[in-house]
Amino acid sequence: MNIKLPLAAGAATLLLSVQALALPLVVSGFEYPSSPTTARIQNNSPASNANVYAGGFLTDAGGNSFTSWCVDIFQSTNFGVTVNDYSLTDGASALGAARSDALGRLATHALALVTDAASSGAFQLAIWEIVNETSGNPYNLSSGNFTASSVSNGSLAIAQGWLNNLGSLNEYIVSVWQSGTRQDLARFDRVTVPEAGSLTLLGLGLLAARLARRR
Repeated sequence: MNIKLPLAAGAATLLLSVQALALPLVVSGFEYPSSPTTARIQNNSPASNANVYAGGFLTDAGGNSFTSWCVDIFQSTNFGVTVNDYSLTDGASALGAARSDALGRLATHALALVTDAASSGAFQLAIWEIVNETSGNPYNLSSGNFTASSVSNGSLAIAQGWLNNLGSLNEYIVSVWQSGTRQDLARFDRVTVPEAGSLTLLGLGLLAARLARRR
C-alpha cells in the first residue's frame, strides 16, 4: 500500500547521542487503523498543501517493534515495504535542540493519553506543528507557518489543547529514523529515573566497595 503523507501520518533532556545506525525498516500500517484522523494540512515554507491521514505507525526495525510518528510531510511512506536506507540519529541532530525538547515535553504531557484513532491523530498533528512552525511563533494549528483544517475525529481540539499546555517537564528521549527516499520517522522513549530507595541502595553499595578497597 503506497501512502503519501500527503495521505499518511504518517529527561529532562539528556546528553545522549544516538549513533547513526542503518537497519532495514518496515512500516506495516497505522497503530489505530479504524477510522484514522483525516485533515488538510498546509505548510507555507517549504510549501506543502495536501489532504492527509494522521496517526502513529506500527514499525519494525531489525526485529525491534515500536510506534513511530512522521516528522516529514514532504515524502511518502509505503506500508509493508522494507526500506534499507534508514539511519537512526538523535532528535537534536535531526530536528534541532529546541524542536526535540518541545517534542519530548509533548510526549511527557500527552503520549500516555493516546488510546485511539482520534488521540493518535491529535498527537501526530501536534508533532507536525512543533516540527514545522517557524521559530518564535506560538504553537497554533489555525495560524502560522503550519496549519491544519477540515480535521476529523475532534483531533484538532485535542491537539491544540496539548500544545497549549506543554509545560517544562521533559521525560522522553526523541530519536529519528532518517531516509533520503521515505518519510523521516520519530520514536519516543521514556527515561526511567531510579526511585529514591534504589538510589540509596546504590550509594550504600558504592560506599561498601570503597571501604573494601581501603581494607
